[in-house]
Amino acid sequence: MRRINTTYLSRDECWGIQINGLQHCQQNCKWVGISTCEGQNIRLTGYNSRGFRIGETGVIPEDYNPDYDKLSTPG
Repeated sequence: MRRINTTYLSRDECWGIQINGLQHCQQNCKWVGISTCEGQNIRLTGYNSRGFRIGETGVIPEDYNPDYDKLSTPG
């Protein structure tokens, strides 16, 4: 079983795509392509709203980009 540190995941976006990666959308998701999809921004940018890259197999904690971090406090 794979262990995920949930501090790297954003709470306001799809956990399926963040944990299982971009492959989750094609294999398991019935919401992809409609307005209720909560992974839409991740699929467009490749990053979650915490600034961590989401790859084919899930979150990549070593790949952080502050430009995509919408949850950090400025300053």
